[in-house]
Amino acid sequence: MREIEEMSVESAVKSEQYWEQLSVLPTDLEFLVNLLLEEEEPKTLDALARAMVWRRHQQLLDLVRESLSQGRIYRPSEAYEVGESVIFPHMGNWLGEVVAIRPGRNPEYESFSVMCIRGEDGVEREYAAELGMRHPLDDAQYTPAADVGPEELYERYGVRVRRLLFEALEVAPQFVMVADKWFVKELLMEVSPMQLNIAEAMLDMVQGGPLPAEAFLAEMELPDEISEPLQIFSLECALIQDPRFDEVGPTGQGLWYLKRMEPPQVLEIPSHLRYVPIPYNRGLLDDVMFSLEKQIDDEWSELAFSGAPLGPDSMVTVTLSYPHWRSGTLPLTGRLARIFPTARLTDHIRFTFIDGDNGATFPGWVVRSGRYVYGLEAWYEDYNVGPGAYIDLGLGAEPGEIKIAARPFRSRRGEWLRTVTVHDDQFSFEVTRYPVFCEFDELTALGVPDPGAVDSLAQKFRRIPLESLVERVFQALAVLSLQRAVHGATLYSALNLFRRVPPASMQAVLAIGQQYVSLGDNYWSYRGDF
Repeated sequence: MREIEEMSVESAVKSEQYWEQLSVLPTDLEFLVNLLLEEEEPKTLDALARAMVWRRHQQLLDLVRESLSQGRIYRPSEAYEVGESVIFPHMGNWLGEVVAIRPGRNPEYESFSVMCIRGEDGVEREYAAELGMRHPLDDAQYTPAADVGPEELYERYGVRVRRLLFEALEVAPQFVMVADKWFVKELLMEVSPMQLNIAEAMLDMVQGGPLPAEAFLAEMELPDEISEPLQIFSLECALIQDPRFDEVGPTGQGLWYLKRMEPPQVLEIPSHLRYVPIPYNRGLLDDVMFSLEKQIDDEWSELAFSGAPLGPDSMVTVTLSYPHWRSGTLPLTGRLARIFPTARLTDHIRFTFIDGDNGATFPGWVVRSGRYVYGLEAWYEDYNVGPGAYIDLGLGAEPGEIKIAARPFRSRRGEWLRTVTVHDDQFSFEVTRYPVFCEFDELTALGVPDPGAVDSLAQKFRRIPLESLVERVFQALAVLSLQRAVHGATLYSALNLFRRVPPASMQAVLAIGQQYVSLGDNYWSYRGDF
């Protein structure tokens, strides 16, 4: 019978579609303003997003209940009377009145009734009633709360809601954010220039910082009628607008520093790390080259990284390059962003390194714009870390703590390494015994007995075209092999002695150069004399 066969189970409110197409409305922002005004306490984006989801869920629930209350929900097994209003949620909440009832006839089913329903639109339809068998529509639930609550909704759609809400709050004039918390701008307490001068003096006394905003309150005469969270937030808003101060705390921590007392290597990108983008045709790279690019994990690589968040005992290993060794830094790659605190809008983030060998702590800095992590010059020197050494990194016990360790290696006579020597504006490589104190990657490790001479020569090579520099370095490495074979990782490591070059642009030079022959597995040889 058609009126039975065509019945389907479809919720009156398509919850998935609703949340997947959600957008932040002015009424949502008005609700959040009132929430902040009522509680008089700044809130994180996560807290605001949860509140918004809870409110939308309640609105949706109320809307559905109001709609369903207009008539009796249609259930095929139930009996109805003429004149009764019936609502059909599976038909988009179609509402109608029972105008007639007759016996139904179908040998496949037990006795049942057929009722004629006249909708508000004048359309008449027939539906089964008093059905002897159980139908899915008898058990269908049509309210959002029937199978999923706001917490589960937030688990499913929280990432999208937070992104949309952040975008809306960022451009809404009534909101202001500091240290990952939001509040209503018009309720901020006024902070005087004298009070900001007190903050500067206090930071000056502790070598620039960092200090939390709470530390300043005791020295400032602030109105008692204003809650402490609002005092702190208002002060932080004033600090962030003053060019003397820098907000440097990891996620969830508001920490302040005097910009003029931050390390020079934080305020300005170290010369060895300065990268001038090099145009190249990425279409020249094949899968083997992409594999090497991923393996090297250069901070200026164009490969997108997608990895699971790290657990508390997980470790990430970095192979140290010459530019970062000379700068006392590590690359801030997509892979390492899982370790270092980067989920902030501020450019500089101060955190704490923990020495994995002796537990000593020392400060580190994330510089997001330069894609590097600073603070390791002394640590590299203490452990005799060199280019090509393995560095192990992991999360500390507390937020903003990063464990770091080298792998000790002892060799009385030294190890055979490619060693660079500079002679009168020329350079050469030879394999010699070189003192090594840490485990290293054989393809990228380099002995550099005179870094100053290398750096001076690099200055003279600044204007040499990349193609010419790649060829010079390739030839100098190729003489070390009877087959004139050079691995791409070795070439990358040596090339970066003289210029900051990511692997992809280097490999594009190899791909188009007639003098280079691919041997497979990222090995290349040189065709011709040199």
